[in-house]
Amino acid sequence: MNSKLFTYLAFIVLVGANLVCEATSRTSLQDASMYERHRQWMSEFGQVYSDNNQRHKRFDIFKQNVALMDSFNNANNKTYIHAVNQFADLTNEEFTASRNGFKGHMCSNKATSFIYENFTALPSAVDWRQKGAVTPIKDQGQCGMLSSFLLSAC
Repeated sequence: MNSKLFTYLAFIVLVGANLVCEATSRTSLQDASMYERHRQWMSEFGQVYSDNNQRHKRFDIFKQNVALMDSFNNANNKTYIHAVNQFADLTNEEFTASRNGFKGHMCSNKATSFIYENFTALPSAVDWRQKGAVTPIKDQGQCGMLSSFLLSAC
């Protein structure tokens, strides 16, 4: 083989290996940073996993959620930012299932009707003061905003 060709191929291999090592190193640093964020999050929210498989699974979900939050936060023209909370290691489906599972009260299956369903003779106006539903103004002492304002104005 020609020595120039050999030198050229060796150079190509070294450059390629260097690029792979650099990319791997950068990924390792990013993962180390994310592992630290996950560790801090676990500490802050008291999260403990049953085993390493669960921890790795939850870390991957955490990493994806943080990437979405960081992407959103880095976008311009936002009046608010996203931050991690106690739900950061849940998938969207897991979060939805844990928060939207209202089943109703066990007695709600009984057919009941509204007590005034056929009521049609409504007055055009009601003075709730005459009905005793509105009470007079009370002096709230130091708890009242008005009294505090008046005292500070003196």
